[in-house]
Amino acid sequence: MNSSHTTQLKILIPIILITIMTMAIYEAVYYYIRLKKSIKEEEQAKRVIVQTQLDALRNQAQPHFLFNSLNTLRDIIDQNSKEDAKEFVDKLSDVYRFILQSGNVNLTSLREELRFAKAYIHIQSERFGDNLKLNWHIPKTALDAMIAPMSLQLLLENAIKHNVISKRKPLVIHVEAKDHQLIVQNKIELKSTKIPSTKVGLKNIQKRYALISNKSPEIKNDGNQFTVSLPLLKITDQNKNYASTDY
Repeated sequence: MNSSHTTQLKILIPIILITIMTMAIYEAVYYYIRLKKSIKEEEQAKRVIVQTQLDALRNQAQPHFLFNSLNTLRDIIDQNSKEDAKEFVDKLSDVYRFILQSGNVNLTSLREELRFAKAYIHIQSERFGDNLKLNWHIPKTALDAMIAPMSLQLLLENAIKHNVISKRKPLVIHVEAKDHQLIVQNKIELKSTKIPSTKVGLKNIQKRYALISNKSPEIKNDGNQFTVSLPLLKITDQNKNYASTDY
């Protein structure tokens, strides 16, 4: 009898152990799959949030551009002929068409951003003539780098908006690409009168870069020169939660 029980135990124990191990493996695999699914859903939710924030910031920049353009148009109407105002509106519509054609992108090439920025400066040159000067130092090797759309234009707009531009005090803006940065610099000659502002420009750029990458714009004001350095990005520089969003 004891021998029979011993034999049965020798058979049952391996069966029980195999059953327990099988169940344990099954449970481990089940919870591993659940965990992966949960992590994936969490990452997707984060991407949606990031994309929503980027959309809001991008959409904020476009009305900001229109707001300042309308202020410029008002000044032209006050100071220039009706024909000058008409020409400004025609060129403004061309620039705005460029904005709309760029689509809902969160990153654009420096090449495309320069095209837009130079079109914007061309409009402003109609107003300021030789009193507004741009020095461009952009090597061809930097043209394929990525940048937040309208970021360069916002910096140029900021300089034009807040500084004196006259024959006695021309505004000279230097735009240079070096060391994986786009550097925009001008001498500070602040206007004496306050100008209506939406308080968007620099904050908008900083927030977009914070969402897109771990690289941040650098802003320096030493009282004489105002300098902003925008990181020139690669696809690999993008934050994980942003990298899989469509752009």
